[in-house]
Amino acid sequence: MSTQNETIPCKAIIFDLDGLLLDSETLSYETYVTTADRYGISAGFASYSRMIGLNMIEGVEVLRSILPARIDAAIFKAEWVAQYNERLSGAVPVKPGIVDVINRLATHNIPMAVATSSPGEKARDILDRVGLASHMLAITGGNEVKRGKPAPDVYLASIKKLVCMGGITGADDCVAFEDSEVGVRAALAAGLRVIQIPDLVPAEKPSSPPFHLIADTLANGVGWLKFDE
Repeated sequence: MSTQNETIPCKAIIFDLDGLLLDSETLSYETYVTTADRYGISAGFASYSRMIGLNMIEGVEVLRSILPARIDAAIFKAEWVAQYNERLSGAVPVKPGIVDVINRLATHNIPMAVATSSPGEKARDILDRVGLASHMLAITGGNEVKRGKPAPDVYLASIKKLVCMGGITGADDCVAFEDSEVGVRAALAAGLRVIQIPDLVPAEKPSSPPFHLIADTLANGVGWLKFDE
């Protein structure tokens, strides 16, 4: 899955957050299950996987199709998020090797940004607590754009911010890193090349170079990039 023969020209990188930089999807699933338990219903991974990569609003819409009619999906989601945030208030689980990769990119002055379905304020707080926020020129949350992933809005906003800060001229200069199919669709719709690092769910579609590649780790995916000297 991580074989790539040619390097990809790149001037900047835009990262997803949950499931890519953070090892948070497992925690999200666990709190989804415990929330369902409180309501006396069984919740499996198949239903949870339908919400991976979605923001709060889209997630509630999916929940409405999953939960019994007697349960208010918005209230369920709020209770689930509260549990999840409480767990994240302690040690934040970062994917193995991520800090080293980001630090090496920062040492070489590679412009980086984060485009996430999570709320922007939450993303900035977590990235600050794990020591990565200072390396990101822009952090954009799903609540800060009109439409969530798989719409391209959060990526388009991130590209615009990077252009305003100098160093790139548009999407052609950037590569996005994503874990979920929803995120891949958003990045591609924004005109980005994307390298997918599947997390809990395997990639649904095969690699389609040069616009969509699949790697087994972020370090391997970054190794495929060629940066301007």
